[in-house]
Amino acid sequence: MSIGNPALVFCLGSERWLRAQAVEEFKRRCIGAGFEETDFVRFTDPSLEPHQILEAARTPPFGSSLRLVVIDGIEELEPKAVPWLAGYLVHPNPQSCVMICADHPGRYRDFISAELQRSGQVQLVWCLPLKGLELENWIRQRAQQRGKRLDGKGVSLLVTRLGSDLQALDLAVEGLSLLVGDSPEMTSADVEALVAPSLRETAFDILDLAAAGQTGRALEALHQALALNRLAPEQFLGALGWYYRKRGNYRLQRWPASRVLAALEELLEAEVRIKQGHPAPRLLADQMLLRLSSSEG
Repeated sequence: MSIGNPALVFCLGSERWLRAQAVEEFKRRCIGAGFEETDFVRFTDPSLEPHQILEAARTPPFGSSLRLVVIDGIEELEPKAVPWLAGYLVHPNPQSCVMICADHPGRYRDFISAELQRSGQVQLVWCLPLKGLELENWIRQRAQQRGKRLDGKGVSLLVTRLGSDLQALDLAVEGLSLLVGDSPEMTSADVEALVAPSLRETAFDILDLAAAGQTGRALEALHQALALNRLAPEQFLGALGWYYRKRGNYRLQRWPASRVLAALEELLEAEVRIKQGHPAPRLLADQMLLRLSSSEG
C-alpha cells in the first residue's frame, strides 16, 4: 500500500477486516506517535456532519505528517447530499488525507467525476472479499506470521467451517496458535478440536447419511444437532431443499425429475406449516429426513 499524495482515498469493498487494516496502515504512515487524538478524526454519519468534516479536513496537523480524516457511511447517501466532496477536491488541504470507506466498489464513481478520478488526487484501496486460492494463501500467511504452519487439510477445513470472514479466520488462527503451544505445526485435527462444524457442514453430513440409507445414524445426528442448537428445523429444511435441487447424492442423481419435484413440493408444504406455527417442527424435520432416507433410486 502506498499513500503518495492523494487528497482523497476511497477504501472500497465489503471485507471489513481488510478495511480496518487499511485504516490502521494509513494511521501508521500519517499520524505521529502521541498525536492520535488530535490528528486522526473519524465520522460515521456524513449526512449530519458535512461542515465538521470539512473543518477537520482543512485543519493542519498538530504533530503529524498528515491529518487523517476517515468517513464511513457515505454510500448510503445520494451524491447530491454530499456536494462538499467534489468542492473540497478543487482546493484540498495538502496537509490532510480524507479517507472514505464504502462497501460497494463502484460507488466512488457516483461521487467523483471522471476528470477528478484521473487527476491523481484520488487513490483507490481495494478491500474485496478473498476467494479460492487467494483466501487459502491469506490463511497460511496469517499462520506464518505467528511462526506456525497450517497444513492444507486444516486450511480447507477452516474455510468450510468459517467461510471467507477474515476476522473470524484470523481469530481462529490465533486460537490454533495458542492451542498447539510451542509446536510449529497446526493440523486439521487441531481445527476439528477448536472450531465447531458450520451449519451447512452439519446439515449436509446428516443429509449424506440419510441419502445413503443410514437412517438411524442420520436421525441420531439430526436430533443431536437440534438439541445442541447447532441447527434449527427451518435451517435443516432449507439445506434439504438445496440438496434435492442439486441432487447432492449419487442415489438422488438416479431419481426421475417427477420424484424430485414431488419431494420438493412436500418439503415446501412442511416449510409453510412451520411458518404458520406448527406445534412440532422437529417432527416435520424427522419426517422429511425419513422421506429422503427411505426413497430408493
